[in-house]
Amino acid sequence: MIFLFRLILISVFSYAIALFAPWWSAILCAATIAFFLPGNNFNAFLSGFMGVGLVWMVMSWKVDVETGSIMSLKIVNLLPVDDGNMLIIIAAIIGGFSGALGAFTGNSFRQLFIKKKEKSFYS
Repeated sequence: MIFLFRLILISVFSYAIALFAPWWSAILCAATIAFFLPGNNFNAFLSGFMGVGLVWMVMSWKVDVETGSIMSLKIVNLLPVDDGNMLIIIAAIIGGFSGALGAFTGNSFRQLFIKKKEKSFYS
């Protein structure tokens, strides 16, 4: 349940911040949310990947549709890809990994401040 809540928060806030801030603000957003919502490192990584990756995919698809694929067709000629849709997928993967590393960093930074329980002789 916390995974879905973290995923939705990362998606919403990274979209809202991306409207007026630079691209790397999604990383800070994912790190901040993962810092304040506890979880293990894998869940934080996955929620950051999916949250920011979906936002970047939707935003790049929206720009591609609004401009009539003018820029995508020019970039396809420069890169070794066959289709403009592949650029959208590549953008989503790059955004997903940046968000995932941000969320992983925020969660790991939170774990620095948590006091670890000492193992008991009986447990």
